[in-house]
Amino acid sequence: MRNDLSVSDIFDLGAGRYPHMKMTQERFPRLLATRRIEDDDTAEYFGAFLTKTAVRILIDFLNRTFRLRTCDLDLNGDFPVPCTQYFRKRCLAPCVASLCSPERYNQMAALARLFVVDDRTLFQSAVARIIKFHSDDLDFEQAAYFRDILRAAETFWAQKRWHVWLDDCVDTFAVEDTVAGYAIFLVTHRGRVVLGRKVFTVDREEAESSDLAFTQIIEDFYRFHVPREIRVSRDFVGRRELAKTLSDRFTKDVRILVVNPATKGINAARGLHLNRDEHELDKAKPLATPEVISLKLAKMFGLEKPPKRVECFDVAHISGTGFVAASSVWDDGHFVSLEYSFHIAAATTELGSLAEGVVRRLHGENVRRADLILLDGGKPQLNAVLKAVTEIADVPPIIAAVKPPGKHSSIASFLSTHNDPITFDVNSPAHAVLQLLRDEAHDLANRTHRDYREMIPFYELLGDYKPLIVPIRYHAENGGAEDLRPLNARV
Repeated sequence: MRNDLSVSDIFDLGAGRYPHMKMTQERFPRLLATRRIEDDDTAEYFGAFLTKTAVRILIDFLNRTFRLRTCDLDLNGDFPVPCTQYFRKRCLAPCVASLCSPERYNQMAALARLFVVDDRTLFQSAVARIIKFHSDDLDFEQAAYFRDILRAAETFWAQKRWHVWLDDCVDTFAVEDTVAGYAIFLVTHRGRVVLGRKVFTVDREEAESSDLAFTQIIEDFYRFHVPREIRVSRDFVGRRELAKTLSDRFTKDVRILVVNPATKGINAARGLHLNRDEHELDKAKPLATPEVISLKLAKMFGLEKPPKRVECFDVAHISGTGFVAASSVWDDGHFVSLEYSFHIAAATTELGSLAEGVVRRLHGENVRRADLILLDGGKPQLNAVLKAVTEIADVPPIIAAVKPPGKHSSIASFLSTHNDPITFDVNSPAHAVLQLLRDEAHDLANRTHRDYREMIPFYELLGDYKPLIVPIRYHAENGGAEDLRPLNARV
């Protein structure tokens, strides 16, 4: 039996965390959503936050108010012009030294940090000092700029539905012994409202008792936040010691109370019951590992080998003008946004632009070739691309995702060159991966096309420049937070 149990050994942090925010330790820091806490990471983490919708609103607010960068680029201020995010008032443009100095950027990053940790008193006093400084310097434009930031923060705080911080909540834990090990259920609620639920599973061979698993999970779960009260369904060895450990960590009195959820906290009891039901359903589902997904894709489309790398291509335009081709990448279980690509197509038709994007990618230097190519479209798109790649050697298998009539965000079926159409299965993890990959390419194509079309007037004023469009991201790469896109930001 093991006594040096770590939570990293017994459950996946990506699946086990509520949403968090991390601030990178770069010259120009970024704020990214994540559910995975990396112990060897130099970034600073904040959270947890709930609900998911409120977190998405928070991410949009942070981007819109503090304008920290959302690109992955290594910046030193030597860009001649900023990217389109600057003109959308979504970035301070630290890429251009004359627009934003490191000192100004870090000042905004510090304010964003105070807001995320919900230190309202310090945030208000810091902004007030900045306003006074600019006012005394007769720079009333900058004073008004920071006044607007303060008003925006106060408006956010006043919206109860946007209250993402969990310091006033109650967390209830219950443990259940199973044949395979232990299942630990967590419900977070504020008053009568259930905000979130999690299930942690521990193999019996990984812990000598449920008490040990209980202790380690609770201790590790509260790394950066602690609720108003922690309740457990039964007593366990080390409960009082654990409460003292958490009290010392957060320099406040942390209580871990033994209660019966059925008699105290009806909402917690209801949440625990739903947690158990969902856990039983999850156990009945097949394990959707990257290997399983690859095997299912190979079987579905009659491939010679399971595809580890899948790329998807889509095209965006308006009224047959301004065609943009974009691609997304899924590689061995991860969506690799750093390898997403886009370009303004020279072709003047949708089919031609799509074929151009695929050919350009296949001819790319120092680019790993995909094992499977997915197209957003039907038979015309599939035929156009197949015709365009006839003279290219070692072309990977190509399939197409067909939309149902009038539902551009859905998929009706998949087409390939030698199989009958495969109806989309909402319960298939492999189909879900293809749909997410298609959505990523679709979103990138639309954003690139929109930015290119709408930003041209701004860049014409700068001289002989075309709109500078760079990949952006609001969540940490492989942080398990792909679903936390900003609710209002146009991405």
